[in-house]
Amino acid sequence: MKKSKNEKLEVYSVIGFSIMMWFISIILIFLGVSLLKGNYSSVHGKVLDTTNDKEGYAKELGKPTLLFGIGLFISGIIAVILPHDFSITVAAGFLLFIVVISGIWFYRVQKRFS
Repeated sequence: MKKSKNEKLEVYSVIGFSIMMWFISIILIFLGVSLLKGNYSSVHGKVLDTTNDKEGYAKELGKPTLLFGIGLFISGIIAVILPHDFSITVAAGFLLFIVVISGIWFYRVQKRFS
C-alpha cells in the first residue's frame, strides 16, 4: 500500500524530532556525568562565585542535568515507538513533565547553595 505525501511527511517529522532529541540528550548526559564527577568548569554564575563548595555544587547540578538528558532521550524513543498520529504530542507532554521536574530540582539546588 502506497503512503500519501502527508503520511511520509509525518514519518519524516517524527524521525527528525527523535534524532534531534537524541543528539541533544547525548550532550546533556555527558555534561551531567561531568558535573557528577565534580568538574565545575562548565558552570558559571553568581551562585558558583559565592559558594565555598564548588565541587558539591557541580555534583548537585549534575543530577537534574542527567535527568533532563535521559528524559530527552526517552521522549525521542516515545516519538518513534508510538503511532504517528499522536506520538509527538505524547513525547512533548512527557518532555514538559521532565522540564518541570528538572526546573524545580535546579531551583532547589540554586537556593540551597546561594
